[in-house]
Amino acid sequence: MKVNYCNEDNCFRLMEQGDSIALHYLIRIYFPVLSRYAFQITHINSAEAEDVIVEVFLKLWERRNQFADLGEVKGFLYTSVRNGCLNVVRGKQREQTRMATFMQLYGNATGSDDEAEIIYSELLAEIRKSVDALPAKMREIFILSYYKKMSTRAIAVHLNLSHQTVRNQKSKALTLLRQWLKQKNPLLLIVF
Repeated sequence: MKVNYCNEDNCFRLMEQGDSIALHYLIRIYFPVLSRYAFQITHINSAEAEDVIVEVFLKLWERRNQFADLGEVKGFLYTSVRNGCLNVVRGKQREQTRMATFMQLYGNATGSDDEAEIIYSELLAEIRKSVDALPAKMREIFILSYYKKMSTRAIAVHLNLSHQTVRNQKSKALTLLRQWLKQKNPLLLIVF
């Protein structure tokens, strides 16, 4: 007889069986809690926190058979949300550093922060065009790694490739992009 509801007692068993009711239960109970937790530890905005939490629940469901009990699931949720939010914060800090470096080098020359911001945005567009020009599989690996912030191992599993293939493709992509960007405009390397 199939259970049509989930609670703390049967959630783990249902999750092991692949019953999505367990996932819905965990989302209903823990999504608001994790949202508050994410804000308290990193002060990122709610949209960014929600993106991180959705990714964490997807990873949880993909790995649902790797946990020994519900306590491990809860630990995974909190740890993964913390790490994901910290990655968002680090990414913002890197972007601010790149922007500050660019403004230092180029902003003073234009005399206008607005003009420098437009130029910086256009440089970002050029970088995206260069990424789009990469070979299909290399582009996919690059986007998963640098835009989606997936680990090399996760990409390898996701694309059914070897760990070394993913590493090689990431390295080749970076080399190609650096060469192309340097040819187009050396300022692109600062932004990149």
